[in-house]
Amino acid sequence: MIAAFVSDSPAGVQAKNALLSGARYEIWLEPLPASMLRGILRRRLRSLQRRGKPVVGVAECLASLAEKGEQGLLVAYVDDRERAGYLFPLYLEPNPLKVVACMGFGTSSEGDAIVGSE
Repeated sequence: MIAAFVSDSPAGVQAKNALLSGARYEIWLEPLPASMLRGILRRRLRSLQRRGKPVVGVAECLASLAEKGEQGLLVAYVDDRERAGYLFPLYLEPNPLKVVACMGFGTSSEGDAIVGSE
């Protein structure tokens, strides 16, 4: 997974460091259109902002997803919350595996959902 990072965005660097430190990750193997993922992310962001959760890399992530249009992307999550870090949604081109967008959001309360649309 570490080899899939090709940019040095602030959120990407944090996610890569989390992986190097042993953070868990998960990749969904079903590609979804980037436009759909962007819509889900925008709704998620509004929810996070209402709850006052810290976020990093949002503008760059949304811009990258907008550039991809209807292209199918894989979704992955790097979960560094056990170390009081962030949960990082990653968006990847499937072939070759390459992270094209990444953001992170601060630790959630135990009852918060971590994935899915809202």
